[in-house]
Order: sequence, then C-alpha cells, then structure tokens
Amino acid sequence: MEYKENGIGMVEGNYEILLSVQKLSKRFGNKQILADVSFDVKKGSIFALIGPNGAGKTTTIRCILKAIDADSGEVKFIGNRISMLSKQKIAAVSEDRQVFRNFSAYDYERLYSSVYPQWDKEIFNKLVAKYNFDLSQRVETYSIGMKTLFFVVLAISTNAQLLILDEPTQHLDPTVRYEVMRLIREYVSGERSCIISSHEMFELEEYATEFAIINAGRVIYTDSIDGAKERHRIFKTGESIGNGEVIGIVGDEILVKIYGENEDNGRFPKLQEIVVGYLTGRK
Repeated sequence: MEYKENGIGMVEGNYEILLSVQKLSKRFGNKQILADVSFDVKKGSIFALIGPNGAGKTTTIRCILKAIDADSGEVKFIGNRISMLSKQKIAAVSEDRQVFRNFSAYDYERLYSSVYPQWDKEIFNKLVAKYNFDLSQRVETYSIGMKTLFFVVLAISTNAQLLILDEPTQHLDPTVRYEVMRLIREYVSGERSCIISSHEMFELEEYATEFAIINAGRVIYTDSIDGAKERHRIFKTGESIGNGEVIGIVGDEILVKIYGENEDNGRFPKLQEIVVGYLTGRK
C-alpha cells in the first residue's frame, strides 16, 4: 500500500473514495464554525469524526447532508455533488434524535421504505423483534436510549451506501452498545461505509478504521487508526526521542510522531492518547 502526505496526516494512495469533503467553511454570524475542513471516506471504512464539544463535528455532518449550506468548499459522493438521487444512498441518525409528533414506529417504517429504494424489510423486522419494539407506539414516547436504537435500526434497514451516525451509542446500556457496534461492523462492506461522530474513543478504537480529529473547526490530523499507531509513540517526560516530532502532552507523557530510526523507541499509543496529544499540541 502506498501512502502520501496530505498536510494533516497520511492517506493511502490506491483506494476508492466514497465521500470526499474538501475545504468546507461555515460561519454563523461573526463566529467561524468550520475552516477548510477536508477528509476522504474510503469505501468499506468506518470513519470516526473526533473532537471536543463545539469543535464542528455536527456542523460538518449537517453540511454533508445539505441540512445547511456551507459558505465554501464542496462535498462529493461517489465523485458527484450531493443530489436528491444520491441522498437515497445516504442514511443518517442525528444527534438531537428529533421525531415527528404522533408518528408511530410503523409510520417511520412506511416513510423510510418509501424513501429508500433498497429498504430491507426482512432486516427491519428481525431487529424490531430482537429489541422488542412496539410498532404501534409513538416514537416520541420512547426513552432517549430506545430512540437512539430505533433510529440506528432504521438506518441499517435502508441498505444505504453511506451511514452517518451522530453519537450512535449515546444513552445505551453496555450490552446494547456492544450490539450497535456489532451491527455497524456487519453493515459496512466493500461498497458501504459509515461516518461516526462520537466522544467514545475507547469504543471507536474497537470498531472504527479511519479517523479525523477536529478542533476549533479545523481538521488537525487524519489517518487510519492502525497507521496512526504505527507513526506515533508515547515517551516518558525526559526520555530521549531522537529526531521525532513532539505533537503534544498526554498526562505526564509525550506523544511523538516518529521517523524510521526511532521505530523501536517508546511505546505504541492508544487512539485516545493520539487524540489528546493532537488536541493539546495543535490548537
């Protein structure tokens, strides 16, 4: 596999891109929310958007979905700009879990099955039975955890090429969290991908394949998770790092981007340590 530098990380050179986000910028009033946000989502990948509250993750997702218009930049899905037709191949679960008043779960099934041509009724029925949803019940009466699970079930049943999930395990108990992660892993295939915005870095390390760190409306690093671990090490304070590049502070240790001669020094970082290092070192 060949790699190339893209200014904020390393990207593989021979893959098919499902979604390309290039130089998105967005301002609300006098506040710059996004500033030249760029990343690519490969086919068959689970791509994590990671960053603190207010970093721009949800705004980025809303721009991708055309829920709001970016001031500049572009989003391309399978090489083309997002259109009404391409939206039939993208399914999303929003962070706010907003619901239509008086809509039952059955109403949602009818709505989604009419919007998505590849709707999989068999998968939907299987998951509804497994998690004991009452299709006659109004979704607005569900607990926040049940709403989250129901909307993930709807998204998976669409057979869309791209899922965009904002905090998909939020408010779920540990057993159901594991089930949701398993469902996402099983869903993603050679032609299907998933974008996940989440604060749950320990979970993301279990099932995500690629990631971008967003801070103050900018992508400060993007890479595959395995690639990022290969290219960084954790050193103790005061320990010699040779000619590696100091990225940031992680507790009482240091995250370093290493070069060839330093490959055997330090220890491999966890995803959380990589994220914390970049957030503390690159504002």
